[in-house]
Amino acid sequence: MIQIAINAKTAEIENGNSPNLPTLHEADISDMEYFLEQIKLMLPVMGFRFLISSTLKSEVAEEKESDVKTKILFEIKTKTFKANMYESDQGYIIMKGSEAKKSLSKSTTETYRNLRRKLIETKILIEKGDKLVFAEDAIFNSPSAASNMVLGRNSNGFTEWVTEKGKTFKDIQDLMNE
Repeated sequence: MIQIAINAKTAEIENGNSPNLPTLHEADISDMEYFLEQIKLMLPVMGFRFLISSTLKSEVAEEKESDVKTKILFEIKTKTFKANMYESDQGYIIMKGSEAKKSLSKSTTETYRNLRRKLIETKILIEKGDKLVFAEDAIFNSPSAASNMVLGRNSNGFTEWVTEKGKTFKDIQDLMNE
């Protein structure tokens, strides 16, 4: 579970030791894999999301590449940076290569400050000159969380993310719900 949490890049692991995997018989391995799958299903229901990956795995990203072309792409574009996002069944995905403001405003909430810190510590966001760049596709639980990370301030993702034609995320949601 420690290795799963480390790979998910969503938990702060204080235990620097990662124990060796025990030698188990094939039947026991099967039982343990089933147990882990059940744990991964139950923990998020109880509000513990530390085993859920904050990024798309590369093989999943490749499979989803064709899916992205069929999804509605949203962007935030300023004079100094540009970011792209789409909605998937995993959440709101900011695409690899998207740029973000380097500094956070003073009014940014502690929750988003911690999220930004984790993204930098796990090298999902990397520093490039006067901005930050997403090194991998990153998953967020709301369009506002995604826009806050890009803009470096509290923001409403439903109005900040827009399509190429200028429709907001909220506009598109309203059209789909009609």
